[in-house]
Amino acid sequence: GEVTITTGVGTATNSGTMTLATAAAGTNGNSGAMSIKTGAGGGTTGNSGSIELATGDSATAGATGDVSITTGAATGGNGGDISLLVGEGDTGNGGAMTLTAGKATAVNAYGGAVAIAAGEANNTGGAGGKMSLTAGAGASTGGEVTITTGVGTATNSGTMTLATAAAGTNGNSGAMSIKTGAGGGTTGNSGSIELATGDSATAGATGDVSITTGAATGGNGGDISLLVGEGDTGNGGAMTLTAGKATAVNAYGGAVAIAAGEANNTGGAGGKMSLTAGAGAST
Repeated sequence: GEVTITTGVGTATNSGTMTLATAAAGTNGNSGAMSIKTGAGGGTTGNSGSIELATGDSATAGATGDVSITTGAATGGNGGDISLLVGEGDTGNGGAMTLTAGKATAVNAYGGAVAIAAGEANNTGGAGGKMSLTAGAGASTGGEVTITTGVGTATNSGTMTLATAAAGTNGNSGAMSIKTGAGGGTTGNSGSIELATGDSATAGATGDVSITTGAATGGNGGDISLLVGEGDTGNGGAMTLTAGKATAVNAYGGAVAIAAGEANNTGGAGGKMSLTAGAGAST
């Protein structure tokens, strides 16, 4: 038989509140645990029951209620963990997990934001929490990772910023590494990297690509190095630097400028330039 527990209706104001809680612990004990779960499926084809945690719909001019899942504050130990875990599928696919903020349909309203932040450590010697975003391992092919900004149906699509935080008072800012994995076995190739702007519309211009090191106020400027890997059983990789082609009437092809750095203070010398072909064991 079914079990239904419902608070009373408030015909003029609020309906009754519902509280489901274990009692606080005694002097030296732990508070009671709480378990909310459905029963196991029966036989060979029975499904386990679903669980829904949802607030009700609002009235015409009201707002829907919030959902909050929070562990308590710890005064003498670790903070409690929160774990969201999808079960395995032993004869089918693993269960999916979807985290989606709310859609806004009103004029000039914003869609709901999604914020995922690792914990702070604000005392001496503490380190902020790590964050890891990893696709699943596969017996044949690993899972893909796609991060895409939102479409602007009338104007611009969303901007994407991938950055490390500025350094503290006496530290260095965090490094950034973008690289593909190594090839496997004896014939596996490492993955490619493409850094490219999108095609433009009919009367638009394509976006620029800029690779720049920051300005130094008390040391050397950072280097930029473009290095092609060695080929131990084949040819070394080629490097091509080509300016853009122009197809319009009276338009100019893109220029190529390679300039050594200036030194504009007393005793400084401008940077050297060297163009050298590779040494060969035969030619």
